[in-house]
Amino acid sequence: MTARSPIAPPTLRPLPRLASRLVPLLALGSACAMDLPISERIADVRPLAVRVEVLDPFAMPDAAVRTEALPIETILVRPLFVDEVEPFTPERIEAEIEPLWLACPLQPIQGIFACLSNHLPLTLDAIEECPPVDLGALDPGSGELPAMPAPCRITGGTPSEPTMQVPLDFNFFLGGDLEITMIGHRPEVDATTEDCAAALLSEQPLSRDCLYTVQRASIGPDGRILRLAADAGFEGLDQLGPVPDEDQIADPDTNPRIQTMRVVVTDETVRRDDLLRVLAEGPVVDVARGDSLEVHAGQTLVIETTAPEEDLQTYFIPTDDDAYEERQESFVGDWFRTWGTLLSNDSDDAVSYNTWQMVPGEQDDAQSELPPDGRATLYYVLRDDRQGVDWWWFHVQVIP
Repeated sequence: MTARSPIAPPTLRPLPRLASRLVPLLALGSACAMDLPISERIADVRPLAVRVEVLDPFAMPDAAVRTEALPIETILVRPLFVDEVEPFTPERIEAEIEPLWLACPLQPIQGIFACLSNHLPLTLDAIEECPPVDLGALDPGSGELPAMPAPCRITGGTPSEPTMQVPLDFNFFLGGDLEITMIGHRPEVDATTEDCAAALLSEQPLSRDCLYTVQRASIGPDGRILRLAADAGFEGLDQLGPVPDEDQIADPDTNPRIQTMRVVVTDETVRRDDLLRVLAEGPVVDVARGDSLEVHAGQTLVIETTAPEEDLQTYFIPTDDDAYEERQESFVGDWFRTWGTLLSNDSDDAVSYNTWQMVPGEQDDAQSELPPDGRATLYYVLRDDRQGVDWWWFHVQVIP
């Protein structure tokens, strides 16, 4: 690996045109059927989220799982792929999508896919495997820091849930993160993952037979990285900004936790103002992840989902005057369905409400009162406004 001095930061370039074109193309390549469905309707194979988890052997069992990692720690990448029937198991992802994963260090001002796009065109065989961290090669007194291969192939873990040791890279001392790119193909198509990789890496038009996702993996907290580097004796850190005191270092970003999903099934058409009344009158059913309920066509499910308020973290961002400004996270929830009618497609509270009516929704077959095979699925994806994410889903068997 080559080395660079922290006294001479690399040039921070604006997001190139290629990246700004390809990011929406990646989304289209991931979600298109022959006709693009509305955002909340699952009509084909589609990635809904990618969750990054820090594998911390010392974490408490009931603690929120960290999504922000320090260099040398190991992260696990967990994707949520779904189709019009159910979420993919890890075994299905590996067998039917056959994903490969790339990592690339993002500079602080870059958006996702900017790192990989800056290195294109490439061939897949020219991309080396992400190496483990070699602590013996570090010399704090030299004033130099290593640079990871950019990009590199993630080969740890499994193809469906890869793991990698976070490298030491100069960009992380500037506040940068890791860009994680997945390349795969749709099930039962002629295209292979290698075909899809070749098209992306050679900047060719992307096929609808291919699946791509790009996710930012947070590296930090930034203040903790600078503090550790200063304590280790690395020189030239004053060129990177102030090294914060311990009380200015925020806790690492964690994934939010969906705690409950409660449902009341009713024959009435429920307006927004009636949600709390229907839930209070019950009977309430606690629905676990992956549960299945039996309901009649035309009935309405009134849904309440909760996440702990304490999962909304406080964090610090640097300001122009070398100080730090305190920020508070917020929640963003997205609802998806394979069939039926939702009252709302999004939410922004720790306690969120929705209704799911068992009648054909937009783009459903209006000639049938039942979903295909009589079964429909609802997904709820909860994010904080950094990189944390969690999800929940359940099925309903709709009978006439």
